[in-house]
Amino acid sequence: MSDYLEEYKIIRPNYERFQNKLTELLKELILESDIEIVSIESRTKTIESFKEKINRPDKNYNDPINDITDLCGVRIITYYTEDIYKIAELIENEFKIDSDKSVDKTKINTPDKFGYLSLHYILNLGKKRDNLVEWKAFKTFTAEIQIRTILQHSWAAIDHKLRYKTKGEIPSLLKRKIYRLSALLELADEQFLSIKNETSKLNYEIEDSIDKGELNLEFNRLSLSSYLLNNSKIIEITKLALEIGFKEDLEPEYNLTDAEDEISWIFLSRLIETLNQSSLKTLRDLDNFINNHESLVENLKKFKKQFDSLPDSEIYAVPTDLLVILIIMGDENINISNQKLRKAIDWPPLLITLDKVLKNKSV
Repeated sequence: MSDYLEEYKIIRPNYERFQNKLTELLKELILESDIEIVSIESRTKTIESFKEKINRPDKNYNDPINDITDLCGVRIITYYTEDIYKIAELIENEFKIDSDKSVDKTKINTPDKFGYLSLHYILNLGKKRDNLVEWKAFKTFTAEIQIRTILQHSWAAIDHKLRYKTKGEIPSLLKRKIYRLSALLELADEQFLSIKNETSKLNYEIEDSIDKGELNLEFNRLSLSSYLLNNSKIIEITKLALEIGFKEDLEPEYNLTDAEDEISWIFLSRLIETLNQSSLKTLRDLDNFINNHESLVENLKKFKKQFDSLPDSEIYAVPTDLLVILIIMGDENINISNQKLRKAIDWPPLLITLDKVLKNKSV
């Protein structure tokens, strides 16, 4: 076996090149397919790991370099179980799959098979890339691709740490706990997918209601994002803000369309808390406010004039923040001293300016 070990030392850099190119290719294919994933991890088997594997007493390799299928390994972590099968379809269309050696562990349902579920493919490039100049050197190379959800991945990592390091049977008490934990994680995976699908359905229903002018909807991320997007009155208010000196928002869509973005949530949460503290209770109330409140422009001018007195501060015409300013200045029901509201706004220049404007208004 020492000859195989020396051979692997020589060819391992080629496997590392293969690993890097394959990982980048998979990233591109997944991105083009509009599938959101958590991460892609990859590795080339180390010299020590290769040595350990070929020397195992339970293994009998005639040709380890060609017999071992995971010299290159890639793991794709998804958010939802349905994405496992979307990526699986993508891989099956793009590569040559060794069906005999590939394993679909997502279909394991016997109670004694605790551990993690995932989809394992053994593959090589196949006809699409075999003869391409940039791939020709890797024509005979094999890789193992694992696809699993983030919860399945978490289970695998924790299970690896907790697993009894003994050849004997795991005690019944611990086995029962592991079964229960595995079942809980599997249920959580199913529920996350269910919540995702229900959210999509709810989002469609909200958009449909808004399109029909049915605005008796509560304030939340879905309803506000749908209401604000492409709203002609919001566009008009933003234009007015630019005319009186607010800076143009370089990414005007980020706080409206990207509901998963952290910055998006910061801006939307300011508006949601402001609305919760106001006398406005539904989208209909908000719509009436921005359509009928006569002092919108004057209030924006007053705010901007006071804001300009602050040193080294700039304010952009972000639609959600413009509404925060207008609602706080135009709704007497709001108490700007409310700590929950101030924590949600969480931007001192905005709070300082609002404090001054409202103080001058009450004088």
